[in-house]
Amino acid sequence: MKNIKLIYCNGCSHSAAGGMEINATLTDNKTYVRDYYKTTYNVWWDNRKEITYSHRLASIIGCDVVNEAASGGGTERVIRMAYQFVQDNFKIKNDIFLILELPSLGRLDMFSKTLNDYIITNIIYTTNDYRDDTISYYNACRDYSITGDLEKIGAKNVKMYLDNFHTRKSEYNKIARQINTFLTYLKYHNIKFIFTNGEFNASIHSDLKKHNLINIKLGNMVITDFHQFSVDTKSTIAEETNLLTMDLHPGYFAHLKFAELLDGYIKEKYDTF
Repeated sequence: MKNIKLIYCNGCSHSAAGGMEINATLTDNKTYVRDYYKTTYNVWWDNRKEITYSHRLASIIGCDVVNEAASGGGTERVIRMAYQFVQDNFKIKNDIFLILELPSLGRLDMFSKTLNDYIITNIIYTTNDYRDDTISYYNACRDYSITGDLEKIGAKNVKMYLDNFHTRKSEYNKIARQINTFLTYLKYHNIKFIFTNGEFNASIHSDLKKHNLINIKLGNMVITDFHQFSVDTKSTIAEETNLLTMDLHPGYFAHLKFAELLDGYIKEKYDTF
């Protein structure tokens, strides 16, 4: 695509090739996932980011790529970092293309004064009822590979915040506002982007979804979300490893196929974005 010189991607583990870390193992806790793929499919990677759909797409197009997706990352993190990326690259705004995965609720973007850094705070709610704010699990860290962050910032401090300054509904409404504001900003400045379907879809303005919500037709399938695509095409890590792990993250070949589909989709629809 003549105008795309730099792809930017952000999201959660689905866009970061979660489950394909070089130290990830199968259920036996002995065999590395990467070794299984080498033995079975004769493929290899030195860094999981290099096998993500964003890097594959950049390779197909022949452009640079920045992928800031992170395991556990939420939509608020996506918007914060994508906005900063646009600001830093505003002089070449006509040459950039954004792919935004919008993860589900329960993934807070918080700043720790103790760590002087942003932390990913993941929450599991007890029920699926939006009126029930009861939390059964929470964790906070700069990165899933870093241990001890929750203890450093004080688990009681995080719990105090969640108990006193967080509700499910207010969090949803806040992030929905941020999504609509940021996507409108991109539209205003004629910056090309696409985004995935998800929990916030109902609250995103129809004008923003009309052309920019991913909508790829593949046979009888309509693809609006990468993870669902991997499930529907039986290309999760679990299925690509013959159920030797039950990891349902998108697998190696899911990333490869999705990149190929995105390439054709973007070529066809680029002017409408």
